[in-house]
Amino acid sequence: MSQPDLLSNGVKLLIAGFTMGWGPCLIYVVPLLLPYIGATKRNWRGGLKVGLMFSIGRLLALSILGGLATVAFSFINRFFPPPKSGWLYLIVALFMITIGILIILGKGFKMPIGKSILDKGTKSMFLFGFLMGIAPCVPYVAILTYIGCVAENTPFKGMWYAALFAAGTATAPIALGTLMGIIPGKLSKSNKLLKTFQIVCGAVLLLFGFQLTYYVLNLVI
Repeated sequence: MSQPDLLSNGVKLLIAGFTMGWGPCLIYVVPLLLPYIGATKRNWRGGLKVGLMFSIGRLLALSILGGLATVAFSFINRFFPPPKSGWLYLIVALFMITIGILIILGKGFKMPIGKSILDKGTKSMFLFGFLMGIAPCVPYVAILTYIGCVAENTPFKGMWYAALFAAGTATAPIALGTLMGIIPGKLSKSNKLLKTFQIVCGAVLLLFGFQLTYYVLNLVI
């Protein structure tokens, strides 16, 4: 399958991470992250540190999953040449399109993570971020499957793509942690803003899904 170059895909995934980091998945992070900051930190530096620890943990987890997704697709391509395995890529594309539509419609899509790991140590936020990365919300799962498709059977490339995506998603928790909950409180209470983010995030997944469909159809037809 002909793929866009490394830089092009990396930039797209970084932008997608930034966009989706402010999207619906944020609603599942804010209720745990910000009360923790409010209860244990008294200045913006403390909030920044917590946001960084959370984001680093999630970046590590998503990078690992990006590499594993690439290994999985590499294994499939080894036994089924791309013209045959292309139909699997089409299934992935349809999955991304479906998730994009569900996000636009405002459907729930979170894999639950418990609150029990939170304590008064900032290091616990690294673990929290790592676990949120290992069990990401479904839109992130869709992006990881896309990465597995486009990483050209190279696990390190998959890890790099996933790390760039995770770096984009880090903007939201770092910024909100630094601002100590002023903005997220307004964001979570504004149905109009939330709906706007849902539509934007859904559109991002639709674009990735349609792009992957285009490459697959060129391959198998």
